[in-house]
Amino acid sequence: MSNQDESCCCCDPNNGQNCIICGKPLLYFKEEKLLECRICHKMKPANASCEDGHFVCDDCHRGGGAAVLDLLLQSEEKDPIALFLQVCALPTVHLHGPEHHSIVPCVLITAYHNCGGKIQFEECLQEAWTRGKKIPGGACGFLGICGAAAGAGVFASIVSEASPLTEKEWEIPQRLTANCLNAMVEVGGPRCCKRTGRLAIECAVEYSKQVFGIAMPVSRPKCSFSCKNKECLHERCPFFWSRRYGE
Repeated sequence: MSNQDESCCCCDPNNGQNCIICGKPLLYFKEEKLLECRICHKMKPANASCEDGHFVCDDCHRGGGAAVLDLLLQSEEKDPIALFLQVCALPTVHLHGPEHHSIVPCVLITAYHNCGGKIQFEECLQEAWTRGKKIPGGACGFLGICGAAAGAGVFASIVSEASPLTEKEWEIPQRLTANCLNAMVEVGGPRCCKRTGRLAIECAVEYSKQVFGIAMPVSRPKCSFSCKNKECLHERCPFFWSRRYGE
């Protein structure tokens, strides 16, 4: 493990998971409220705020996505896990957040293209980001579907050109989403956008080879985010590493 990885819990005083305004813990509501976003100042539906009442909407939390799309458009990387971790290292990507719902399909689209998949890359990449934005933050707990699983479904939908009216293609993204959810439930909760993102990508890689005939290489580096995540599953997570448990 690198020195940077060993000290990663100290590199961000907020540890990347609390309020991005003040750093205090988030409190989730039982019922949705209408609150003013502290960044764009628009009134929007909210399912959480921090202890001091700060609320940041999903759009502002995502940071617009320009840095993510710029990185992916220029990348020749074929491993979607490597791409995912490169994107997660961007300063606009938080430890948890709805941006991951777009990141998962975007890295899959990029790797699929770089591995020879025949798609209109730029158009599909933008579409993946746009569709992912429709999946709200907290979907795992409040809607019963993890946004990373739905993001993998977005990837399969775009590649297969599925729509609500297609017959054969209709089931393709549904099956991948179901595969992702099964894999996630086997590991368990609570939330971890890095864990569920990687599980969704691994499922999508296997599915892509079977259904689309495109093989993508996939690595499994140990997680460098666990010391930042107070909800980390530690040894229950397949990606966990620490000096206590080792390799």
